[in-house]
Amino acid sequence: MNTSRISRRRFLAVSAAASMTALAACAAPIAPQAGSSGAAAPSTERITISHWIYSTLTMDKTTLQRVPVDTKENVITYFDWNAEAFRAENPDIDLKLETLPHDQTWFAKLDASLVAGTPPDVVQGPVSEAAKYVALGALSPINDYIDPAIVADLHPAVAAETSFDGMQYLWPWRLSFGGGIAINATMWEQNGVADLLPSGPDRRWEMDTFLEAAKANTTNGVYGTVWCTDIHYHITQFMYGFGARLFNEDETAIALNSPEGVEGLQWLVDCEQVHKVAVPGGAIRKAAEADQLFTEGKSATYPSQGSGKTPPQFENREDFRWYWAPPPNVPGKEPAVMTNIHGHYVFQQRDANRTKAAHKWAQFLVRPESLKVSLDSFGMPPALQSLWPTIVDENMRVGLQFTNIMSTFGRRASAAAITFTLAPRMLEAALSLQLTPQQALDEFAVEGNKLIQEALAG
Repeated sequence: MNTSRISRRRFLAVSAAASMTALAACAAPIAPQAGSSGAAAPSTERITISHWIYSTLTMDKTTLQRVPVDTKENVITYFDWNAEAFRAENPDIDLKLETLPHDQTWFAKLDASLVAGTPPDVVQGPVSEAAKYVALGALSPINDYIDPAIVADLHPAVAAETSFDGMQYLWPWRLSFGGGIAINATMWEQNGVADLLPSGPDRRWEMDTFLEAAKANTTNGVYGTVWCTDIHYHITQFMYGFGARLFNEDETAIALNSPEGVEGLQWLVDCEQVHKVAVPGGAIRKAAEADQLFTEGKSATYPSQGSGKTPPQFENREDFRWYWAPPPNVPGKEPAVMTNIHGHYVFQQRDANRTKAAHKWAQFLVRPESLKVSLDSFGMPPALQSLWPTIVDENMRVGLQFTNIMSTFGRRASAAAITFTLAPRMLEAALSLQLTPQQALDEFAVEGNKLIQEALAG
């Protein structure tokens, strides 16, 4: 099975009529599988399906608003709330939720269940994780279960990212943006550079403007910005602003060691070593520490990730106005934000009725009502564009524009190791001056390409 990624350029070039068959809004009623003569006859016995999840998402039962995870009274999790409603409508389906830690043990257990022939029916996860199982032919496509009439409700880039040879395997829930620049606008105003804040509906801005503001905000023990290396896309997003990209177009090789990538990585090094606008020690800094420095007012910006929604620690702070922007770019180049589409994928079971029931539950999870709750309570940008106008938060509306500059996290089994092991190691080597940017990126490409070739070879 060829699972090479359909390029965004190719996807946008196809006609609207062809697109109608690719993907649809998730709110459509469950459809019979292709080739059936109509709706399936009601099941005569209960069907048991399992769903592996890793998000807790605790809410107040009455208001459905987010509450701290340690709240004990009148609480319900997001998935339990959905499950209660689903069971009421589908008494013939026995739904079992299983919450597991989303770490290396998650994938080990999932792989072991597949080898044993007992995989869960539905799994929570992004397309970058589902892709591994698409390549194995283990997933059930959603095409036969969706109404193709509302394909326009998905951004074309979202539909392209979740497409494998024209087939769709992920019920799309929310968008996960692995980039964005958090700004302490109050600090910028106090240092006389409020006029440099990026503006306009998408707040596009240039690299020189970022550096100018960072210099102005570096004063009295406070720095213009802060680097970390454990979550690489927090700062590699600047490299994309120079025109670099992590992978080539069909994700068969690392492309970050391009001249643009080298230029971007040198710029990151220079911000700390030459311009002195980045908090020293970026090579060994973790994201948690960088976040704390920003929260404590020791950095005027924090290259981060998210929807743009104001984090709880900044709400109602008179000394800190939260401001969200895309990564800057050099003239003539397009910025990019690594973006994952999160949702739920269904494993193909020997029992066709069980697989159909699993799709029914996954589809129920991404109905507009459910997506609206995850948006309002947890600030999760919904995959359905029809819900975007309900977002009134200006920073979140800017965040939605990131869909126009999406770049893939990777859709092969090699993606996780490249993201969480190789890329951080590359940044550490360059920012610590152990290797030049060219050397660090070339070494990264050699190691990354080995993993990609192994993934291609199965």
